Amino acid sequence: MLDALKGIIVADFSRVLAGPLCTQMLADAGARVIKVEDPSRGDETRRWGPPFVEGISAYFLAINRSKESIALDLKSESDAGVARRLVNRADVVVDNFLPVQRAALLPKIPKKTIHCAITGYDSDTPERDLPGFDLLAQAESGLMSITGEAHRDPMKAGVAISDILTAHYAFGAITSALYRRAKTGEGAKLEISLFASSIASLINVAQNVLLTGKEAKRFGNAHPSIVPYQLFHASDRALVVGAGTDRHFQLLCTRVLRREDLAADRRFATNAGRVKHRDELIRILEREFRRARASQWIARCRKASVPASLVRGVREALRTPGGRAMIGSIDHPQIGAYDAVRNPIRINGLRTPLGAAPPALGEHTEKILRELFQE
Repeated sequence: MLDALKGIIVADFSRVLAGPLCTQMLADAGARVIKVEDPSRGDETRRWGPPFVEGISAYFLAINRSKESIALDLKSESDAGVARRLVNRADVVVDNFLPVQRAALLPKIPKKTIHCAITGYDSDTPERDLPGFDLLAQAESGLMSITGEAHRDPMKAGVAISDILTAHYAFGAITSALYRRAKTGEGAKLEISLFASSIASLINVAQNVLLTGKEAKRFGNAHPSIVPYQLFHASDRALVVGAGTDRHFQLLCTRVLRREDLAADRRFATNAGRVKHRDELIRILEREFRRARASQWIARCRKASVPASLVRGVREALRTPGGRAMIGSIDHPQIGAYDAVRNPIRINGLRTPLGAAPPALGEHTEKILRELFQE
């Protein structure tokens, strides 16, 4: 993305995760993002931890780089006037206020401006006035119900995935609206909710339910429609194998496991048959994989062109060549240089620069005020 949005000004009234992650992606694309924060407390994630480094929250560092911060009390008449000037200057306005807060605190949005409201629930639903929380979105959308082991409690994802999905939908909607504005001169009012984003992200699972009328199930680390496509246990640690086609399964049996009898077994000849006889097949494969170390199985699978990988911890993943390539350094005026994860997009072979450190609360207030009130 590099400087694709250079010259675009974003007034960011959002807090916590979905909004700030979206606006960080806009900043990565070259936009100037001005983060509006309450002077008494700032974004809630400034206080979310541990871990903290010199009082700086790791959570806040992750989603607020390359932004400027202006501290405004939107309930104050004078600061509300500043906010109006900022909104009138902006190309994009992002907020995650509740409807009553939006009506009271957010200035009127000009018609030329792209306004993106990130919400918990869509405005045409009975829940429209309720706040949005990732945990609730995962639970209410059905996402949690399909995550976890079949005979245990539903599980949320290990990251705030509903917030993250919403951020990505919002980013795509904003950039599409900016492209349309460039052609027509018209702004747009966008609305992206955590609940709707989570529903939309159920993809094939939701489609299966719509077609069959049957409730979706949890399959743990397995796949509802592809076998074998799941976690297995080697003699030392876990690995995953994704034999997603009949050809992959044949290669797994003949060249990796050296079990010609499995390749010839009519029960397992097609994916539909393997799904039908899932339990029998997985018991056999689990016994086989326990006979050697995970690294040995990975080597055999890759030699045979069968998709497979170790199950890594985050620290371990960040130390792989691919993981290291995703890490860059940012200089922070308070904590010094620290490592951060890059935007994954590469354009013409170039990685997106990490940009500047996240701002201190109100760090750029005076500078922005001078700009807004200059003659």
